[in-house]
Amino acid sequence: MFGPQRDFINDKSRLKVACCSRRAGKSHGVALALLKAGFENPGSFPLYINMNRASAKGIIWPALKAIDQELGLDLRFDNTHGHIYLPNGSAIMVYGAGSKREMDKMRGLAPPAICLDEAQNMGSDMLYLLTEVLMPATFDYKAPIMVTGTPSNSRHSPFYKICHGEQLDERVKIGWSVHGWTMVDNPHIPDAEEQRKFFMEQMGWSENTPAFLRELHGLWVFDTDRTIFNSTEEMLVDRFPKELTSDWKYILGVDLGTKDPCAFTVMAYSRLLCHAYVLESYREPDLSTIEAGVEIDKIYERYPPFSHTVVDSGGQGASFVKQWKTSHPHIPARPVEKGKDSVDMGISIINADIRARKMYFVEKNCQDLLQEMDTVQWDEKAEAVGKRVVKRGMHDHAMDSFRYACTKLKIHDTTGMMIHNAPPTKGSPEHFEAMREKARAQAFKGVTFKPMPEYTKVGKWRRPGR
Repeated sequence: MFGPQRDFINDKSRLKVACCSRRAGKSHGVALALLKAGFENPGSFPLYINMNRASAKGIIWPALKAIDQELGLDLRFDNTHGHIYLPNGSAIMVYGAGSKREMDKMRGLAPPAICLDEAQNMGSDMLYLLTEVLMPATFDYKAPIMVTGTPSNSRHSPFYKICHGEQLDERVKIGWSVHGWTMVDNPHIPDAEEQRKFFMEQMGWSENTPAFLRELHGLWVFDTDRTIFNSTEEMLVDRFPKELTSDWKYILGVDLGTKDPCAFTVMAYSRLLCHAYVLESYREPDLSTIEAGVEIDKIYERYPPFSHTVVDSGGQGASFVKQWKTSHPHIPARPVEKGKDSVDMGISIINADIRARKMYFVEKNCQDLLQEMDTVQWDEKAEAVGKRVVKRGMHDHAMDSFRYACTKLKIHDTTGMMIHNAPPTKGSPEHFEAMREKARAQAFKGVTFKPMPEYTKVGKWRRPGR
């Protein structure tokens, strides 16, 4: 081990985080720490976690195999489950944490050491993983929790908050010991500085390119030029100000996936205030068709009746909607209206509303969406030929459910102009007209009008039904 790596592993803090560049040796150091914990506590189960088990196995296995070959530790690697068995009865357990269902599989373990690697990829469920699954598991051994990763482009990721001493949640106050180093500090990378310069030249990056500073310098630098949304701090609020008006309408947008996560976004809008609020937006991986319907039922229980429930019923969502006709016929799933350039046009309208201070996000409930808004980009190759296409391979499911909900948003009048920001002034002509409309609606409440007669082709009036 080398200086910064050794300092991180030997840190006696129960909660510690390492924010490093690529190829800095953090995974190799963690492998040594897990081996040390396993050998010092025979029959124990140190825990290594990544976004999914395949990624976890691909990262930790090479490091452990290299150590095993060098030191002759007689480790045994389980190809089926990905675990690594030590000769003293201990085993390094390898788990994925892509969903709450996967996280709950770690309950009941009592590891002497825990590592959560590549934490920059974790969404808002990271709070649940740390507080409700991992921390209670540390009591037996007073086990340290090591969180490691590389800076991302998101200010709203849990990893960013940990590295900067911010609270993960308004109720949870946890202090972390923060470490950091780069590949230049790693003596096992030959000519690291020259390789970094070579890579910079090949990619066409400068010393100030955000991606270069994040990946190879381990610095939190944000690139807002390439992201598709115009995120600002002014659009974030602590709560939904429901008391401002009484004409709130609620919309639910749903993005469905069998291989991809399902995502749900709840919005509220007022035509009197000309404002819209995103009340919550989150992803739920590994939901079956029935479970997705149950999730929507839970959302219905938390809010007043929805004016619209917009669902992507094509592609992966078709099987969900078909199943709901039997299992959840009460879900009024309206298909998303799609057309040419509908994604580009929809995002442009959303950006205009954000700039005009007409759209706000309840920050604590929209972490998955805000994280995607910070990172999802336009595809450069498509832009080169005059097209605007979202770059593939990025998490955009919460963003899609948000876009679907926005297709039913009504904070403009029919001419596209903003309506009044406040109710009519008392005593004004507009105020009396609103009172007259209210009186008319009250007067005719419950009245059923008979249908008008129809005019036949032969030129005679006849009553309906004849």
